[in-house]
Amino acid sequence: MTMAGRVLHAQLHLLDRQLIDQADGHLLGKVDDVELDLDSDPPVVSALFSGRERIPAQQIAEIDTAVKVVNQGLDLEHHDDWTERHIIDKIPGAGDATE
Repeated sequence: MTMAGRVLHAQLHLLDRQLIDQADGHLLGKVDDVELDLDSDPPVVSALFSGRERIPAQQIAEIDTAVKVVNQGLDLEHHDDWTERHIIDKIPGAGDATE
């Protein structure tokens, strides 16, 4: 992670930030929660959560206005896919909408 030694305020710098695939710039979701390693002095971020998916700190590539992650084996689009299939697709005319 390129942010070693940087002080972050989770409320300001992490929560609700857009997650982006570092490889192709694809939008993956938003940061919903933060996991801290409280045994470390000072405590450090050990993972981020998006939906039901845990993103280990080793897969966080960059934290800026968005959080870039190395998408290795993460299913971050599960909730978007579910929402599209079960809610959006059932709205009359939604199938005609452009992406």
